[in-house]
Amino acid sequence: HNLTLPPLLHVAERVRPQLGDPKSNLGVVAKDLAEDQVIAAAVLRMANSPLYRGLNKITALQPAVSRLGVRALSTLLMHESLRAAMFFRKGRANELARIVWRGSLASACIMHGLCEFTRLDSEDAFLVGLLHDIGNVVVLRITYAEKGFPQYEIDLDTFEYLCLECHQEFGELLADAWSLPPDLKAIISNHHDSPDPEDPLRTLRLQVQLTDMINAMLGYATPAQYDLLGSRPVRDLGLADRNDFVTYLERLPDEVDETVASL
Repeated sequence: HNLTLPPLLHVAERVRPQLGDPKSNLGVVAKDLAEDQVIAAAVLRMANSPLYRGLNKITALQPAVSRLGVRALSTLLMHESLRAAMFFRKGRANELARIVWRGSLASACIMHGLCEFTRLDSEDAFLVGLLHDIGNVVVLRITYAEKGFPQYEIDLDTFEYLCLECHQEFGELLADAWSLPPDLKAIISNHHDSPDPEDPLRTLRLQVQLTDMINAMLGYATPAQYDLLGSRPVRDLGLADRNDFVTYLERLPDEVDETVASL
């Protein structure tokens, strides 16, 4: 593959090792994050988002870092690296990037919420939702990085087709480049096939597939309609007869819209 893959943000490369150290000092982390105004603003946004906000709005970086904690901060650094990789050019590329970005945020929000029923770790699930289609970023960058290519506008249907065909393979390459965890890489490289009963990631794969269906029904991905309660992911996750799951689905559109707008 002769691809130039987008790098992690410099601040992410510097701070992630600190966050992986059990002895890490969040005060030192906050000072490092403060050196990047974009990242600092993103920390405040996430700390005040529906996913993490408390009774009072946080306006200073140190308490925002404390509220989020190590794992959420690590997720945020990937979140901002993804954003930077997407929004690299103005014009049509920027429009397509916005569509992909909103879809990634919506997926992350849905994955986070579904953990109420699957008992998976919500922080891990948020990151999986955010990054499982990361190969779309590579498709976007290839499409608009070729010399002379910007003069030919790519319509949304063509772009979505290219993403569908290539995103898992390209995503696996980017997962290697960004040194993502093995389980996350496994999901990125294969999340559309029905998982085997013995697959240790079976529940996570089913949750990703359910998330993709919900995302499409909400209009954050290629629009589609499903008999959600009759679908295989819902059935295999044991959610078809749960009234609390139906209640969750009813409130989900507003929750996703609010979270996407806040991040």
